[in-house]
Amino acid sequence: MEARYRAHFYPMRLALLAVGENFMPMAWWTPVSKEPFRFLLAMDRRNHTLSLLRELGEAALCFLPWEERAWVVRAGYLSGRRAQKAQKLGIPLRPARRLVRTQVPEKALAVYELRVVEWPTDGDHSLFLGDVLHAEGGAEAKRRPILFLGFRDFATLGETWRFRP
Repeated sequence: MEARYRAHFYPMRLALLAVGENFMPMAWWTPVSKEPFRFLLAMDRRNHTLSLLRELGEAALCFLPWEERAWVVRAGYLSGRRAQKAQKLGIPLRPARRLVRTQVPEKALAVYELRVVEWPTDGDHSLFLGDVLHAEGGAEAKRRPILFLGFRDFATLGETWRFRP
């Protein structure tokens, strides 16, 4: 039986992947190890951000609040090959804490700074595994996340619940 791509696994938490002074929205990411702390990410092979990532070997996975959704999503429609995204979108950046060449948005509520350690086999998207060199953020980062529903649809949390055994 042929398995065809269907996006029934959405919503996914939308992050912003910063590499150098460039950034792009990223929903295809997941933590894969606590010790060492690692993330696995996937991005389209045609992305300019991927070429920067291969060159620099570092990136920051940043989480912004729902209120910042418009520019976060718009960043995915601008090419870093042709524009300085931060300047064009009016986004203040600051240096990452442990990365050498990467800048992160000042309004990020949580940031995971990564060093690429492996490029696993890939399909139409390139995979990369990153060790977390530095993590920062607090509980506020969980409250109003940008959730990607697929295509051009987004949402945030409206209700929370805690299981008590």
